[in-house]
Amino acid sequence: MARKHRRSRSRFDVIMMSDFRLPGGTTSSNIEEMKAQKKAGLTTGLYQMSGHPNSKAKRLNPKIRRMIDGTRIRLLRPAARASCKTLIIRHPRILHVRRRLKPRISAQNIHIIINQTPKKDYGGNGQTVYRIGRCQRRVRQYFGKSGIWHPIGPQVRKTLQQYHAQDLRNIRLAAEDWVNIINTREWKRKSRPAKNGVIRIGRHSRDAYVKWPSNRNDLLAIYPSSSKYEIHVLGGARTPRKILGKLPSNWHVQPFGARAPKFFLAKLDVFVYFTHPDCVEAFGRVIFEAMAAEVPVILPPSYKELFGEAAIYAKPAEVQQKIEALMADSNYYEQQVARATRYVETHFGYTKHRARLK
Repeated sequence: MARKHRRSRSRFDVIMMSDFRLPGGTTSSNIEEMKAQKKAGLTTGLYQMSGHPNSKAKRLNPKIRRMIDGTRIRLLRPAARASCKTLIIRHPRILHVRRRLKPRISAQNIHIIINQTPKKDYGGNGQTVYRIGRCQRRVRQYFGKSGIWHPIGPQVRKTLQQYHAQDLRNIRLAAEDWVNIINTREWKRKSRPAKNGVIRIGRHSRDAYVKWPSNRNDLLAIYPSSSKYEIHVLGGARTPRKILGKLPSNWHVQPFGARAPKFFLAKLDVFVYFTHPDCVEAFGRVIFEAMAAEVPVILPPSYKELFGEAAIYAKPAEVQQKIEALMADSNYYEQQVARATRYVETHFGYTKHRARLK
């Protein structure tokens, strides 16, 4: 009779569990943490779990595939046995769906990153995308322990406390947010664009209704149709087209993924980012990408707790005034760039991630 050999368990410093097919901020956040871990000499295992059963994306995002090197960063098979010091679960939605195959992962420490609120928006009919209680039961079922839950930013934390207080009683909520990270050196542009008499306002996001202001007046106050400005949009503009009827002639729109954000941002004078009033923007990775690219950023005041002095804050009716003041004073422009760069490096640098892994 042939001897049966028990399959060995692969060991990693970090295992990341997420939906690695996604096209947006979740994938960018995962990649930055992989890069930080690799730079720190840590080994990383990737475990794919779908959070969107009806998603058209069937394969891993190509950006994720390029990160897998077979040594420092490896992709785990669904049935693989593995262990790690730290398990990072990003995107709670992946825990909401029942699975036939239970992950065979043993982890000393488990961190569940709340990078999306349980509801899509908090208006009257906001769709529920996952339930905290169900996700917590899955964590215990899969790994035999509860783990620590981390909001990705202060807006998510406030939303959980306001709308999901009952659920929070059954989980361990970390005192500190698990903020996104970035390497500013990779994003810094060579020089500020030359002035050509037109102010180039840009924004980058997925083309979802929650990513845009909700009415005509706010849209045109924030992204004006005046010939004084060019409005550059990376990510599509079906939502504003639906609100406005048609897009103004000074808008220049590219689909999501049509250009690398780094090169898109390098050509802008200012980055202006406003979303739907009922939407809770979990973090806004695109915001600090613009800051890292040395483009001044204008935001609604709700972001001040997260980005502090790194941004300029305005209500919709104040946006054009803030832009004009910025563009009229080169010293003010450069000072704002310097403030943002310092802030991003201090609060969202790779050292931040290495410290929390310890």
